[in-house]
Amino acid sequence: MRRKGQLLTIDALLSLVIVVMVVGVVLNTNDMIKAEITNLLDWYDRANIANNMLDVLTKNPGYPENWEENASGVKVVGLRDKDYSFALDYDKIITFNKSKDDMKDILNQLARGKDFLFEIYVSRFNVSIEGRFPRVYLDKVTFKNPNPPPEGVVFFIATEADANNPSSFEVSFVEVIQDGVDYVNENVCNTPPKNGNVIFLDKGDYVKFVVLQDVYIKAERGKYQESILIPNNSVIEFFMTDPQSAFHIDYGGGECPYKFKFSGIGDVVVTVSAYDNIFPILNSTYTSSRTFWECGEPFYRLSLINGSYYSDLNLITPSMSRSPWVELAERQSVISRRAYNLSAGPSAEDPLIYGFMAHRVLDGTSLLVKVPLEPGNLSLLSMLGTEVRGVFVYKNSSGLNVNGTLVWYENGEPKVKGYYGENNTIVIPFEELFGSEDTEGKIIGLWLYSLNGWSRENVTIEVIPTIEYMLEPKFEPVLIRLLVWDDR
Repeated sequence: MRRKGQLLTIDALLSLVIVVMVVGVVLNTNDMIKAEITNLLDWYDRANIANNMLDVLTKNPGYPENWEENASGVKVVGLRDKDYSFALDYDKIITFNKSKDDMKDILNQLARGKDFLFEIYVSRFNVSIEGRFPRVYLDKVTFKNPNPPPEGVVFFIATEADANNPSSFEVSFVEVIQDGVDYVNENVCNTPPKNGNVIFLDKGDYVKFVVLQDVYIKAERGKYQESILIPNNSVIEFFMTDPQSAFHIDYGGGECPYKFKFSGIGDVVVTVSAYDNIFPILNSTYTSSRTFWECGEPFYRLSLINGSYYSDLNLITPSMSRSPWVELAERQSVISRRAYNLSAGPSAEDPLIYGFMAHRVLDGTSLLVKVPLEPGNLSLLSMLGTEVRGVFVYKNSSGLNVNGTLVWYENGEPKVKGYYGENNTIVIPFEELFGSEDTEGKIIGLWLYSLNGWSRENVTIEVIPTIEYMLEPKFEPVLIRLLVWDDR
């Protein structure tokens, strides 16, 4: 029943309440949608900072395209190789970190004023030389009469400098090769042909001792006399190359196989090498960018936080933690790496020469090393394909003479070659330094590993004739990680 003066019915009031609720829900939903859209746009904008920044860095060579040669004049930073559109440029990657102060404003603009951390993981070689190089006392020196006839000399090993006859000496190792058969230590005692306690040696035979005491190599013919001291724990090798020469090893009165007499029978011609029985371990380790990535060991990290550079994660991580958001972007690519800088300093990672050989080197190509007058030394490590060799160049006293020792391994066995130079200069044939002149299609590397007693600017290293024009880049995997945040 309707009462007089009643303005609203219960139904009308209920309808009004529903309308008000609907309007409120609609208005609230609209605010929520607007907030979500705003958050989405903010997220998209933040996400694009990292991706856009990496796109700029990795998809263009920068301006000018050779900006790495003069970083102070860079207008646009880009890491792309100007000659290989699919690869990043190793030199630009180096300059990007080394000359970051010249690019602070550009990087700040790329990051839209936000904070960022740039990490790059580069595949690379690391080389090392562990231990000492042997001193070479004789390097395949042939002893013969300098004024023939006759061709030969009286030849023997003695334990005293003024000895006129061979004397027994102790060894820790002995090897004899006859007719292609290799006899070592105890087996030498059964080496044919022998007569009692004497082993006879002829053309083509080979003998190797490791002596346990100082001995003297003695060679005499008239006024020609040689007496060369070979120190304890040295290797002595004898090459029987002359068909008219005969030798014997006598272990009578001694202990086979560790005490001998060694001498020629009559006048003989023999070739001898002698060097320390110590050899360095030559290491050349290639580590992929993926391995560095998994270990968390970037080639370098570069972080710009509120206008200042940082590389210490202990400072970078707290800054990220203070930001309400952190965005991540990553890229996989390859780098082009080619090095031909023969004036570079010593390093276990940065080579003098590195790249891919497009051609075979010319016959007679050599490495020339010129050093100062004063004593000093340097070591080089070479690589051609899988072959690794080490060179030690040294002077023990002031003067014009310089010595060198080359070490390499064949089937796990160390090999040694000595060099001698005058006028402070030593020359090492390319074929011996790298193991071959057949370089086409192979990776090549040369590192100046150590330098002692000499300043780098006074040491000259040259390849003659140059191989620079034969060298092309080697392409290697690279990984890039970029984090962007806002610590304000």
